[in-house]
Amino acid sequence: MKMQAEVIREGELEKRSDSLFQLWKKKLVVLTKDSLSLFPDGHKRAKGKELGFGSILKVDCVERTGKYIYFTIVTKDRKEIDFRCPDQSCWNASITMALIDFQNKRAIQDFKSRQEMEQAAGAQER
Repeated sequence: MKMQAEVIREGELEKRSDSLFQLWKKKLVVLTKDSLSLFPDGHKRAKGKELGFGSILKVDCVERTGKYIYFTIVTKDRKEIDFRCPDQSCWNASITMALIDFQNKRAIQDFKSRQEMEQAAGAQER
């Protein structure tokens, strides 16, 4: 059974579709410390798409117009997913900060794991 992650923020974002016309579609978005989940038609009941922060490289290409902030999430396999939000909502900042926090925690875990492995290898050599 999967534990429910603590929600940092929940609300609406618009995602550009991959179709030929590249229409903007509203999505209900749930941001947690580990992922960004997108639900179609604003309902959590529907099957959502989860973008785990382990698969996200960066939040990029922020452009501000009079009405919207446009930004792109770049995945580790170089896929780009375009979003826009109302100018004052700062969704791009919320996602960026959660991603940085995730990446920092992962880097600390990796460092501690390497230290423990090196210490164990040093102990075996003695």
